[in-house]
Formats: sequence, C-alpha cells, structure tokens
Amino acid sequence: MKNLLVRLHSLGDVVLASGTAVSMAGSGPVSFATRPAYEPVIRRIPGDIIPFPLSGNWRELREASRDFSTIVDLQNNLATRLAFTGKNVKRFHFSRRERRKVLLGTGKTLPWRAEGYLRTWSDQGNPAPVLDRLETSSDGRLTVGIVAGGKWQMKTIPPGVITELARLFCDLEGAEVLILGDPGEASLAKNIVEECGYRNVRSVAGEGGISQLISRIEKLSLLISPDSGPAHLAMALGVPVQVIFTSTSPALGFWSDTFKGAYMVNPIPCRPCHKHGGSKCTAGDEQCRSMLVPRDVFQEAMCLVP
Repeated sequence: MKNLLVRLHSLGDVVLASGTAVSMAGSGPVSFATRPAYEPVIRRIPGDIIPFPLSGNWRELREASRDFSTIVDLQNNLATRLAFTGKNVKRFHFSRRERRKVLLGTGKTLPWRAEGYLRTWSDQGNPAPVLDRLETSSDGRLTVGIVAGGKWQMKTIPPGVITELARLFCDLEGAEVLILGDPGEASLAKNIVEECGYRNVRSVAGEGGISQLISRIEKLSLLISPDSGPAHLAMALGVPVQVIFTSTSPALGFWSDTFKGAYMVNPIPCRPCHKHGGSKCTAGDEQCRSMLVPRDVFQEAMCLVP
C-alpha cells in the first residue's frame, strides 16, 4: 500500500501534519509531498516517511500522484483539487465560515488543526506533531532563543521587548541568548544585539535554512516566539516554548487545548483580529503588543524550563 500525504506549505502546517504522517506510516511507507524548502522537516519525522518535494503546480501534482493507492490531501487548494481526483483521495476540510466567527469575537474556538489532519486519514492515532530531536544542550547552561520579526508585523514581538528579555535572561539566569529570524530579519536582529550590549547575546538570523533552524532550536533550553513556524518546530521537538500571542490567539486552532506555553496580554477584546496576524492594527492602538511587559514575559517563560 503506497500512501501520499500532501501538505505543501506553510512551515507550521507541515509540522502540524507530522503526527498524521506517523499514523499513516503504520500502514506502510509514506511519501510526504511538500515544497522543497520543507524537506528538512520531513526528514525529522519518525518512521518510514519519504520527502517528496513538489512545487505545487497541479499538472506536476497529478503526474506525481499516479502510483499511489491513497492520497491524503491536507492542502486542499485549487491546485490539489485539480490534480487529485477519484475515490482514493481523502481531503482535509476547513470551514472559513467558522473562522470568520472567531475573528468576529463570538467566543468560538476552532478545533486543533492537527486533530483535523489526523481525522482526514483515520479516527485512530495520536495527532500530536513530533520530530526527532537529535541533539540537546550539553553544557548545562540555559540557552534561550528569541524569534525576531516575521512576515506579519502585528504578530511580531516588539524589538524593545526582545532586547529587555535578553537582558533579563542574561542578568538573572546567566543565559546565552540567540536572536533567531529569517534572512530579512538579519538587520533587525543585529540592532537588537547592539542595543542589548551583552557579549552572550548574539544574532543568528538569516544564517542557514530550515535545516539549520531546526538544529539550533533543538539545542535550546527554551524558545520564545511569536505564533509562527519556529514555535511549532520547538513544540514538535520537545523544546519548551513560550508563544507570545498578539493579534492572533489559540482560538484559531493551531495549538491544542493542553498547550501550556501561551502568553498574551489580557483582556484584548479585538483579538484575534486577522487570520494570519495582519500588517497593521485595526483598532489603532496596538495594545496586544504595546502592553507586553518584559518582566512578566520572563517570569512566565522561566516556569516552562524543567
């Protein structure tokens, strides 16, 4: 039995699909179709999981799928609907109407996406994302990663908060602090390090791709991150992670009810205000970001460290 699992993007969703991949592997080898950039993630999923890099063009997808007995389409966009047809296709279904209710502040909470992914395949199994952790911090020193910047401005941690957090970890815990980020955040991360002025705070933003990011995160004692891909990597690797929710919230369904690392300023009645995070504050005051108190964030984060 040859199974194809399809989740082309994004980083967080690919990680959230890992539990489904593990469950599918109980029935035989699984080819995991995803964008080439996410191959390092697939290689860390336990079991007989084979990376199957594809660009997402529907004709390419159709050709690649011909030899599989079952296709689990977790992407379910126009390209995959055109590419995959027949009774052997199982599709993940997501209600945009229900998401709109969450964004309108009705108090509704979307189900955990990882559970929805697994149910697309089977009613049995564990949906929890999991990646093989190959290394850990070995010298006993507290090593903290803080994610700077991001695609969606309103979802990012303010640079001043990151700077003060780095100082607190250094002063109170003697920690080594790494500022993480994409290549586009290298300048921002450099400015944070310079503003902090501590020798044991350094930037690795933009250095290497996802493989290097995974390697850095798995060696951390703690990660502090916006609601983004690196946070999902840490959770799947078993690294303690504090997710700072600003314009998004766990109600959008990307974190389980049992997740202990959520931190947010309360109450912010307009949160969540955007399905991805947004580029500007619809209320005009950015309270979800401006009211973050570094000392409070630090104290909550230290509660997560074993």
